[in-house]
Amino acid sequence: MVNKENLLKTFIELCEICSPSFNERAVSDYISSRLAELGVKVRMDGTAGVIGGDTGNLIATIEGKDDFLPTLLFAVHMDTVEPSEGVKVKLDGDLITSAGETILGADDKVGIAALLEIARMLEEERINEGRVHLFFSVAEEVGLHGAKAFDLASLKTDYAFTLDAAGPVGAINVRSPYQESFRVEFLGRTAHAGVAPEQGVNAIQAASKAIASMKLGRLDEETTANVGVIEGGLASNIVPDRVRVSAEARSFNLTKLNRQVSEMKRLFEEGAREVGADVRLKVYREYDGYHHREDDPVVMVARRAMEKLGIEPRFSSSGGGSDANIFNSKGVPTANLGIGAEKVHTTEESASISSMVLLTELLVEIIKTARE
Repeated sequence: MVNKENLLKTFIELCEICSPSFNERAVSDYISSRLAELGVKVRMDGTAGVIGGDTGNLIATIEGKDDFLPTLLFAVHMDTVEPSEGVKVKLDGDLITSAGETILGADDKVGIAALLEIARMLEEERINEGRVHLFFSVAEEVGLHGAKAFDLASLKTDYAFTLDAAGPVGAINVRSPYQESFRVEFLGRTAHAGVAPEQGVNAIQAASKAIASMKLGRLDEETTANVGVIEGGLASNIVPDRVRVSAEARSFNLTKLNRQVSEMKRLFEEGAREVGADVRLKVYREYDGYHHREDDPVVMVARRAMEKLGIEPRFSSSGGGSDANIFNSKGVPTANLGIGAEKVHTTEESASISSMVLLTELLVEIIKTARE
């Protein structure tokens, strides 16, 4: 049975631990300590050295009674977005918010709290027949780096569930887009802007011409594009010789994505050419998309568990990526489940005690349903 008081206490303690991307060590130590108290073995992989963080991914495995049953993996991430320093939690009945000008950290500490409670139940109540892995990733918010670096094949997992989707408990994210990222550098020539501007080549002008020609935002129901960062220039009286641009394109449709990427590349190159600048382009796949059918086994396990609890499954698509994208691309069928948090990535972020309890109950039911 879910211990509501213990679950809430755990969540509050987690929220008040600062854990921005690449600096998750304090929350990692907390999780390791809690699991050790339960007698659950936990290991850390070598991802910290790969990505330059202060801790690696954590992996805990709780053995079941039957090796022939499906092996499940539940995954959450330990990092949060900013501002995350000095979080104080405020309770108002069932509602949980930040008491200050910070995020709450419900994304993804609701998921972490639920997994720690599941670990307690698996150890103390022995509800699992099959093997269950608990995975706590790093640097998810800034590029899914922890999941990308992890050797998922080493766990021999049949189905995985990430606890990181927007929406209420009962949401099942069955579709997520592909994403391509751009790192672009325009190279011009510096000159004094007042004395000899004709001797310069303005890199900002080159970038501006390119960006002004692009279709950005929502391009159609499946495709988006954005230019998010422009960096360059030293002073208003110096013709800038170097500008860096970060951009992206996403689509559920790979053909449309490739078309948009090609068009953006063409326009970056054309903008440079118009003013006599050079351009260096790096385009790379941030993550692959996925699309599950409602009758796919990983989705069916979640659906049946929800139905047993009287929860109406809600199938959704996400415009963003999660560790589920990486796990699916590595060959492990993975569904992303709603955790019941609201307004994530803002200082108005909230969670509720009842949703956390329901999420934890759902995970228990998923474990039981998988053995069927």
